Amino acid sequence: MQYADYLRASLSDLTQALNQGTTTSRQLTGFALQRIAEADQSGPHYNAITWLFADEALAAADASDARRRHGESPGRLEGIPVLIKDNIEVQGWPTSAGSVLLRAVIAEQDAPLVTALRAAGAVLLGKTAMHELAAGITGASSLSGFTDNAWLAGHSPGGSSSGSAVAVAAGYVPLAIGTDTAGSVRIPAAFNHLYGLRMTHGAISIDGIVPLSPTQDIPGALVRHAADLRLASEILSGQQFVDGEEPLRIGLWLEGFAAEEPAINQAIRAAVAALTGENGTQQEIAFPQLEALATDASIIPWEFAEALADWLADKPQAEVSTLSEVVASERHHPQLKAVFTARASHPGKTSESYAVQQVRQRTLYQTLSQLFAQRRINLLAYPVVKHPPVKHGELQPGSNALLAAVTGAPAISIPVGFTAQGLPIGMELLALRGREDLLLYAAAQMAEFGR
Repeated sequence: MQYADYLRASLSDLTQALNQGTTTSRQLTGFALQRIAEADQSGPHYNAITWLFADEALAAADASDARRRHGESPGRLEGIPVLIKDNIEVQGWPTSAGSVLLRAVIAEQDAPLVTALRAAGAVLLGKTAMHELAAGITGASSLSGFTDNAWLAGHSPGGSSSGSAVAVAAGYVPLAIGTDTAGSVRIPAAFNHLYGLRMTHGAISIDGIVPLSPTQDIPGALVRHAADLRLASEILSGQQFVDGEEPLRIGLWLEGFAAEEPAINQAIRAAVAALTGENGTQQEIAFPQLEALATDASIIPWEFAEALADWLADKPQAEVSTLSEVVASERHHPQLKAVFTARASHPGKTSESYAVQQVRQRTLYQTLSQLFAQRRINLLAYPVVKHPPVKHGELQPGSNALLAAVTGAPAISIPVGFTAQGLPIGMELLALRGREDLLLYAAAQMAEFGR
C-alpha cells in the first residue's frame, strides 16, 4: 500500500491489505505518524492532537504484525491506527479533557471502550484535541487553543470532538473516537464531511470518560466511510446490526431548516429525495415547538459541576477539584468563562427542578414517539446545524443536535454536500431508540448514491 492510498482508505481497505500481506501494521502506523507530522508540524497546522505516543504505537503495531505471522485470528480492527478523544481514559496517558488544569492527570486504567478497541486489535496512537471539558461546540481549549476545520482554515471544526473529526478528515487515521452530549460527535462530523453516530443512550459504556452530563453523555465513532461506522459502532457497543427490509419513511422537520441558508436546505432535501426514491416516502412536518422543547429539556446544567467533582475526587494530580476552582483559576479558555461560571453556581441535582428536567426528557421522547406513529415515519431529517461553521472566536448558532441528546434517541450525521464557501453540510437523521439499523442503512444508501 502506498502512502497516498492510506490517506483515503476505509477500514475494510486496510484490513484487506493487511490480510493479503501488501502492507503491515507498522507501515500503516508509520503512514499515520508521517501524516500527523506533515500536517501539525510543517503543513496547515490543524492542531488536532494533544498527546502522541509514537513509540508505544509502533510497538503495538509490531505486536499486531507478529500475531498475524503466528497465525492468530485477527481482530476486526487488527493493526489499524486509531485516535482517542482526550476525555477518554487510556492507561498511562494523560486525560486532560482540553484543560491545562488536568494535563497532569494520568489514567490508571483503560476505559471500557478502549479495552474493546484493543481487543479488536486497534493500534492506539494518541489523544485528540477537544472543546474544554466538552462544554461547547467550537473547539475552544486552554490546552490546545482552537483546532482548524479540515476544509477551511480559521473556521470552527465543531465540537466538542474537534480533533477526532479533523484527524479523520485530514487523513491521520480512518477512525477516531469522540463523545456526544449535545451534538459533540455529530456536529464535528457535519463540519468535516464525515459520518458520525450517536447511539441510543446507554448503548456504549461511559465509564472512564470525563463526564459532562451522565444522562446525556455517550461515546461515538467518526469515520470517512459509511460502512466503517457500522463496524466501529458494533465494536464499541457489542451489538450487531443487520439491514432490514423496512422502507425509509422520512419526515423533514421544517423548523430545523434555516431560510437564509438555501444551500444547506437544498442539500438536505436532495439527500432525502435520494434516500426515499421509489420505495420510501417523505413528508414535511411542522413542529415549531420542538426546538424549544429540546432546549428546555437539557439536563447538562444540573449535572455538569457535580459529575466533574465526582470524577476529580480521586485525581490528586489535577490542579483543581471542582468547577468553581476552574472558574477561580482563570486558566480556562476565555470563551468558556460564562458557561463555566453559570454551571458552577447552578443548584444542580439537589434542586427540585432536577426531577422536573427528568420528566421533561421522558415526556419529550414520548412526544417524539407519538409523532413518528401519527405521521407514519421512521426517520426525522434536518440539518445537523442550520448555519455553516463560524470563524474562530465566534459562537456557533443553529445546532439541531440537542434533540437526540435529550431524548436518548439515536441520530446520525451524514455528509451531503458543500456550501458555496466550500464548507461541508451534514444531514442529521433521527430514529427512535434502538433503531440504529435504520440510520446505518440510510448512511450506506447515501454512500452508494455517491453523495
